[in-house]
Parts: sequence; structure tokens; C-alpha cells
Amino acid sequence: MKEIKHIFFDLDHTLWDYDRNAQETLVEIYNELGASDTVSLKKFINTYYDVNDKLWYKYNKKLIDRDYIKNYRFVEVFKKTGIQESHAEKSSLYFMANCSKKPHLMEHTKITLDYLIKKYKLHIITNGFNDVQPLKMKSSGIQSYFDVIVTSETSEARKPEPGIFYDALQRANAQKNESVMIGDNPKTDIHGARDFGIKTILYDPSGKKRSMADYSIQSLDELIRIF
Repeated sequence: MKEIKHIFFDLDHTLWDYDRNAQETLVEIYNELGASDTVSLKKFINTYYDVNDKLWYKYNKKLIDRDYIKNYRFVEVFKKTGIQESHAEKSSLYFMANCSKKPHLMEHTKITLDYLIKKYKLHIITNGFNDVQPLKMKSSGIQSYFDVIVTSETSEARKPEPGIFYDALQRANAQKNESVMIGDNPKTDIHGARDFGIKTILYDPSGKKRSMADYSIQSLDELIRIF
């Protein structure tokens, strides 16, 4: 990838450890609710992930909007786990206010960024929201690495739509042939970027996902070898 000058990263699940940060916040909510007599912690957390993944799938398909996720995510979780739905709004507000303040990153994030920033311009393309994505980056100490941050709200397009990739390249003053997209989602990150015409790297710690990425990595520090 000698011609590459610009590296575009996804944020959640790629750099910022969404699962760990969300789990810590969910444990706090579970304990505050005193829900142990109603549902096990494991089932509570797993139910949240199941509901959240399905809602984000619908969001990326433009079937629902941000407010729907915000207003109904915990309603659905509580319905499935037997917790009183009257607690849903308070829990949702707590999650939104506190999860993004968690600092945990995917393994080898900073050592990889430290290496890459010496040679490349680094940017973010995320389907996340304007008010929480910068907070995640600040809380985890990685905001200073990135020149351009494009969200689905600022671009009015969502990965895998070409509009968000076009917008990101325009803002970064980058060309397709000198750009690469790195992300964990084969559909939104990899297929979206590939269809747009830029190179791709799938970040897949499990090693089980299938995609048409130019490269697949299981650890972020593998990027040091590639670049």
C-alpha cells in the first residue's frame, strides 16, 4: 500500500471497545435497578446486545431513526427480561450519559495509532452520533490522532452508502487511490468502501467473518506490518 496517504477508521468495535464500555455501564444500571431477583446479569447484558444489534441494523437500513434507538432500546430490553418498563427512560438516559465516558480501547489501539500517525493522515468515518462519538474519543485519549471526523449525521448518509465516503474524502482532501478504510463490519465498512472504490482492511479479532476486503487482520498491531 505504498500509494496510501489517508487512513479512515471506523470507531465502535474497531478502535473504541464498545462491548467492554457498554458492559461496564450495563452492570451499573443492573445494580442500580436491583434487578438480580428478576433476571440474571448475564441474561440482562446479552439481551441488551441482541436488542441493540437489531436496532442498529434497522438504523443503518434507514428503517428507524436515532430517537427510536434512544427511546425504545431499554423498553425492549426490559420487556424481554421482566424488568418494570417504567425504569426504561431513566436507564436510557444513564446509558447515553455514561457509556461514552468510558475509556477502554481495543487491544493495541494506541501503539498502532502512534506508529501510523507518523506516516499518514488519520480520519474517522462512523455511523455513530455527533454528540457521543467525539466524547468517546476524548474519554479514551485518541481524539488528537484524527484530522477529519465524519458521522452519519454530519454527512446525512450512513455507511455503506457512497455519500458518507465521498463526504469524508472531500473533507480530508483525499483521493480514492490514496485512501483505505479499516473497520469491523463486512457490510457497512468493507463492502461500502469497496463499492465506493477505495481499498479496505477488515478488523476481525474472531477470524471468522467473511468479506471481500483487500486485507483481514485479527489484531490492530498487524497494521504496523502492512504499512
